[in-house]
Amino acid sequence: MNNDNENLKNAMIIKNLTLFFGGFLLFTDVFFLAVGIVYDMPLIRYLIYVKLVINTTNIYLILKKHYLVSTVIIYVVIMAMMVVGIISMGTRPAFQLYALGMLICVSYNGYLHNRILKKELPFMLMMGIHVLLYTGMLLYARFREPLYTYPQSAVDILVIFNSVATFSIVILYAFLFHNVAIHSEEKLEKMALMDKLTGLYNRHYLLAFLDHTGPRNPEDRWIAMLDIDDFKKINDSYGHNCGDFILHEIAAMIRDVCKNCIVCRWGGEEFIILSNINECSTEVLETLRKNIENREFIFEGNTIHATVTIGECRYETGQSNDKYGYPWLTKSFMKANTAARTV
Repeated sequence: MNNDNENLKNAMIIKNLTLFFGGFLLFTDVFFLAVGIVYDMPLIRYLIYVKLVINTTNIYLILKKHYLVSTVIIYVVIMAMMVVGIISMGTRPAFQLYALGMLICVSYNGYLHNRILKKELPFMLMMGIHVLLYTGMLLYARFREPLYTYPQSAVDILVIFNSVATFSIVILYAFLFHNVAIHSEEKLEKMALMDKLTGLYNRHYLLAFLDHTGPRNPEDRWIAMLDIDDFKKINDSYGHNCGDFILHEIAAMIRDVCKNCIVCRWGGEEFIILSNINECSTEVLETLRKNIENREFIFEGNTIHATVTIGECRYETGQSNDKYGYPWLTKSFMKANTAARTV
């Protein structure tokens, strides 16, 4: 389900980004057409007439979900605008910025296409084309004069427009890449520290927590171990899918009752509840035990009753949880399992 949601989200990003560029290109067509008319530049005007037809057709392709074809058209149109702009006016109006700005677009769009469409444009080839066009047009402008003469006002207008357009694109894609990096890191961290079945923390999280975190007053630390009684019998009688269902439901009940505690799945049918004695008490554990005992679990038409054994242990002077075996933790588990008083 999470993968489906992720794919749907990425598909919407592809659609919105492609539509954004389609609309952006139509907007630039109007702007550059006005520039070509005002400053009498026929080559730019003719290019814009062609672009208007191509970009309008491109919007149709986007709506029909031909995203890869549309992306190719967008790249070609933008690079063509850069080439014609430099041939017409030289490098002073900063048309060459488009080649640099599109590099990050190639990278991010390739990532999205690979994730959703399972195919993408050749990454290194696209990078190479952009670099060659950028270098080639700078060399062309170095040795050839622009086709048209134009006033400084035209340069100022175009420098501002091209700079704002390029930086807007770069900032947009940098923001998207930033979010992808954060989301991916959070997802990996969750996979490493969370139990997928129950949604609780796993034993790795608990041990890391004990290594790096502790209460200001160690004597207030409090730990409990919960074990589902005869869990193997549930698996044998109703199947492992039912066992997973019971684990998931009991985990949710533990989380709901022990709101101020750290709850972890230690392994199998064992759960650990770690807290401060001022935040969670024996009475809370007794409430949890009764809630589980009184609940009827319904799975595929079967009514299942489950009970749990909970043992609790408090910190004792001299105990620790150092990295060489967690003696306090081990001792707490032993007391929880063999305590003279089981909650």
